[in-house]
Amino acid sequence: MEILKNYSILQNKLFIILLLVTNLFSSTVIDKGDEEFLQENYKKAIYYYMQADDKTQVQIKYRISQSYLRIGDNYQKIKNYNKALVWYKKAAKIEDRSALTKIGKVYEKQGDLYTKVHKYKEALSLYQKALKLQNNNLDKKIKKMKQHLSHQKALSLDTRILVTKDSPVWTHSIGRLIIPTKLEFLSQTKYKTKTKKCSATLINLDQKKNSNIILTASHCISEHNPKAGPMKFIIKNKNNQMVYRMAKVAFDSKFDIKKMKNKTDFAILSLSRKISYKEVEPFLIQKDSFLSLQKRYKSSFASLGGFSSDIAQFGANLTYDPKCRVSAYSSTYAASTCNGFKGASGGPIVLTTTDDNITYKHHFIGVVSHFKNKDFTNIFFAPHHPFFKRIKENIKNK
Repeated sequence: MEILKNYSILQNKLFIILLLVTNLFSSTVIDKGDEEFLQENYKKAIYYYMQADDKTQVQIKYRISQSYLRIGDNYQKIKNYNKALVWYKKAAKIEDRSALTKIGKVYEKQGDLYTKVHKYKEALSLYQKALKLQNNNLDKKIKKMKQHLSHQKALSLDTRILVTKDSPVWTHSIGRLIIPTKLEFLSQTKYKTKTKKCSATLINLDQKKNSNIILTASHCISEHNPKAGPMKFIIKNKNNQMVYRMAKVAFDSKFDIKKMKNKTDFAILSLSRKISYKEVEPFLIQKDSFLSLQKRYKSSFASLGGFSSDIAQFGANLTYDPKCRVSAYSSTYAASTCNGFKGASGGPIVLTTTDDNITYKHHFIGVVSHFKNKDFTNIFFAPHHPFFKRIKENIKNK
């Protein structure tokens, strides 16, 4: 009996010693993990934390989840959202509530990326996932995606077509206007320029003369920030090559959406150098209003041209609505049944007239301003004739 008693005491002592050694080892690996965590070596920190004797302890679970989150944060900083999600989901599995919030934020950022490349269905799905994770500031984005999807569905009835070499001659005087709006600094030495894109028309009083005057919408240039860079006008020449020019404001009607009754949406810009009519034939500008033209000719119809961002590789290519109607609306605006979308702003509204249905003439009658409804059809435009005198002065002065 004495032997058994002594053996039991010895066994207890060995267990206590083993426990002390285990706790000492556990404490040591946790300390090493903490040290690596402070050095931002999170994967090494996880390696040590995972060697702890009891990984289910609240303190250990917290350390591991924080390491997962920091790794996810690093991937998120470099916009590798898929990798970030992997690590955030690891943290979520050990019941870290903050991980769910971060997952929701990543879903939102992924949705933003899909929105930029016009994949609205995928963006909507991600925003809805984020909403379920209590990311509650997504109502506007979800609503916008649903509007885009509805609009894309309606495009089956759209009448716009791609501009080709066989399109009406006036379509070839339309170019793209790039307006720098903001410098976004990524670091002390790196930055990117945020821009707005509109359409504009190269014009002249004589189609067989070089031109450096373009017409666009006032609202297109309202956000221009000179510190972010000059405005650029880009147009294709007869050889399908790009022609580039800097542009500056010669006249601005100072469009104000809140004062539409007495503020129209019209701007005249001058280019840094003239573009040869042999490269790009300018649109012939005349004084006549669309109302007087409609009365003068037996038959007429309207057209709209521009870089609408919902079709033709999302505005990369020029399109036009070949046939629509225009009518008087107010002293500052006219109405049309033309189809267009964001990016077409500043593009021309053209009236085609004929007396015999054999000979046709094209007349510049205004610039695309804004939309009458949520479906981006029925477009308001700013008539050009109130500004004809100013247009003529700018052309002559150059």
